Amino acid sequence: MRMKFKDRRAFERRGNDFLDFARSYLSEAFPNPDRQGCPSDVVLRSLAFNPTGAEPAVTEHLAACSPCFGRYREFLAALKSKREEEKRFAWGGISVWTKAHPVLAGTAVLCLLLIGIGVGFLLRVTRQPNAPPVDAHRNQNPTEPHPPTVAYLPFGLDLSTLSPVRGSESPSTGTQRRVLVPNSRLDLTLTLPLASPEGRYELKLTAESQTFWSKSAQALLQKGNTLIRVEADFTQMQTGNYSLEVRSSTGIRFIQLVAIQAATSKGGGQKP
Repeated sequence: MRMKFKDRRAFERRGNDFLDFARSYLSEAFPNPDRQGCPSDVVLRSLAFNPTGAEPAVTEHLAACSPCFGRYREFLAALKSKREEEKRFAWGGISVWTKAHPVLAGTAVLCLLLIGIGVGFLLRVTRQPNAPPVDAHRNQNPTEPHPPTVAYLPFGLDLSTLSPVRGSESPSTGTQRRVLVPNSRLDLTLTLPLASPEGRYELKLTAESQTFWSKSAQALLQKGNTLIRVEADFTQMQTGNYSLEVRSSTGIRFIQLVAIQAATSKGGGQKP
């Protein structure tokens, strides 16, 4: 019995020395007065109250930041005090043992902390994907191919001289001049007649009662003119004569005769 008692006292002394060394090392070895990169008190308190739900990076940070380690110890002390108060009667035996062996209790808490830090570090390492082998003869900064940029040629159509057509009325286009339009990708700008309202307009290109292209676009008032700007891809359109119809949400229509021709390398617009 005497030998067992001496062994227990020697173990407690060694545990006390280890606890003092660990606390001193973690509390002073990693100063961070500006608290750069430190988690908030809410995160540290969450780690103290729910260690299994914390991010591994937080426990790893505690092993390299003395201010956060000290703050974490404060939350542990508060948690310990709260739980002792709540479970004083239900866990009276454990409380008595903790008070009788504070060194063993503190050593157990510190060991759990160190184990948590080690597990967090291990999880972080295992989450990183395996890096592919590096080829020493390969260019380290290869130029990645980029998809070609699709260019839209600016093209304008002046519809300001057109007369509006309401409902199902047939437009009068007998004396109207046909406008040449290239079969290309166009950044198309339509100038509507004076006092045309802003809003949504439906555009379509037809021939012999058949629609070959259609799109919805927004008309905006700019410097006294009502303009519609829309991207139109006419690359698949066959050359020939068409009618461009512009219809407002109120039913007002404008009809412009156009002729699709072979594309040129430059943009343009309606010629006088």
